[in-house]
Formats: sequence, C-alpha cells, structure tokens
Amino acid sequence: MTIRLVPLAQTSTSTATEPGLRDPQHYLKLAQRHYENFPVGSWLLPKVARRHLHRIYAFARTADDLADELQDRAALASFREDFLRHEDPGVRDVPLFGELFMTIREQGLELCLFTDLLDAFDQDCHQTRYSRQELIDYCRRSADPVGRLVLRVCGYRDAQMDAWSDQICTGLQLVNHLQDLREDLVERDRVYFPIEELEACGASVEDLRAERAGPEVRAFVLEQAERVGHNFAAGWPLIGAVRGRLRMELRAILRGAAAVLARIRAVDGDVLGGRVHLSKLQRAGTVLAGLALRAEPRWGAR
Repeated sequence: MTIRLVPLAQTSTSTATEPGLRDPQHYLKLAQRHYENFPVGSWLLPKVARRHLHRIYAFARTADDLADELQDRAALASFREDFLRHEDPGVRDVPLFGELFMTIREQGLELCLFTDLLDAFDQDCHQTRYSRQELIDYCRRSADPVGRLVLRVCGYRDAQMDAWSDQICTGLQLVNHLQDLREDLVERDRVYFPIEELEACGASVEDLRAERAGPEVRAFVLEQAERVGHNFAAGWPLIGAVRGRLRMELRAILRGAAAVLARIRAVDGDVLGGRVHLSKLQRAGTVLAGLALRAEPRWGAR
C-alpha cells in the first residue's frame, strides 16, 4: 500500500547506509511517524506480531520513499543489494535488515514477497503510464505482498485467504492512487489508471492538473471508486476466516477504506480539489468501528 513519506535524505546519496537505517529503533520511529489512512501493525495486534510488522513496514516504506520522494533508482538498487546481503546470517551491518531477516527466518517468510515489493518500487522510477493489465500486475507486486506478509506473521498460510487478501490490498492501493491522482501527475508525471478509461469518460491527462475536477474527471473517479468497492467486497470474506485481534485489525482497515470511498462520493468525485484523506480523528473512528461493528461496510453508491 503506497504511503507518502518524509524523505530520509534530500540527495541521491541516500541509501541503506543512512544513519536512520543503522538505528535499531528506526523501524519503530518510522511506523509511528508517517501518515497513513489504514493501520498497519497497530495496537490491535499482539505485541510479537507488531514487532515483526513494524520491521516489514519500515523496509517497505523506506524503499517506497527512495522511489517516490527521491525517485532515485540507483539508491533503490543499493538498498536492494544491502538487503539481500543480509540473507547471510553472518552479515548484520545494517540493523534494519539484520532484524528483518530475523523476522524472515523466525516466521518462514518467502523472500519473493520482499523482492516483489522492490521490483514494484523500481518500476515507479521509470514507468509512468499503465494499461489495466499492467496496473493490476503492479498492485500484485506493490501491495499484495504486504497483506500476505501480515497473514504469515499472524499464522495463516492458505491460498484462498491469500486471494481474499490480494483483493483487499489491490483495492487499498487503488484508493491511494485515486486520492493522489493530481499529485502523482504533477509531482511525478505518473498516471496509474489506464488512459483509455480516462478518455472513455471524456477526460484527458491534462484535465488531472486542474485545481478542481470537471464533470468528466468526476465521472471517471466515481467509476473507478465503484470498481474498487468490488475489490473490497470480494475480499471481505477474509474477515470471517481470520480470528481474534487480526479480525479487528482488518475490520478497522476496511472501515477506513469505506470511509475514504464515502468521502470521494461526498465530494462528487472531485479528488483534485476536495479533501478526501482521513483526519486523525476519522482514522481513530475507523479503529473504533472495527472494534464495534461486524457488518460489512457499504462500498458503492447503491
């Protein structure tokens, strides 16, 4: 799930050897500091699971920062090289990676889930337009591994549960892209959603630069939001398949997603000018809703 980060450094020399990554508590600080619509490894989960997930979170968010904020492909390649060196148990010169590989070994996590994330972040450094097939494949590598890692850390290894999780994570990624439609174009020249789907609504890429969305862009956004709602609906059975505190965590995540979709509808699809990110108070509300409400949220306009 793409989340905007404060850059670790402002130059292209930022790599896995930055002081922050050498701080053993860096992953905890990172997990606590950065904005996110949806909780990852929150207090709803047991302490042991949170420790593993904070390490995973810091890995993913730091790599994402190199691609998104610094757009530094060389630094990302260096990050990947340093990470893979720590597959050797004798290498522990970067605490973030050393502790992450402790988690990988203890939990039996598939290395490909981490390299898929790195592949997607590298793709962000050079690909700026997508077909529908390419977008889904990007989400498969940029978002879906996170959900599978959460399941593994919480003790679940099941193909059907992975498939439900993939639907949820793809939906979360697409919601983030919808919220950041203008920012991605203006700051990074990226349009994740297929141009042909935008044009089918009578809009153009240049229309996404506007301060307010016109009727064509609004129609496009509402159409995409409706499609994302189908992703969440398809993944909802995962809630009944998991147990205990993970169930509450996932309900909170999906309540947050439903709240964002509701805000998109409330501004009639104007994600360019309307505020659709959740406030801290609203995010807290989704956590409470995850605790109290068991029913599936309303995903669509109908």
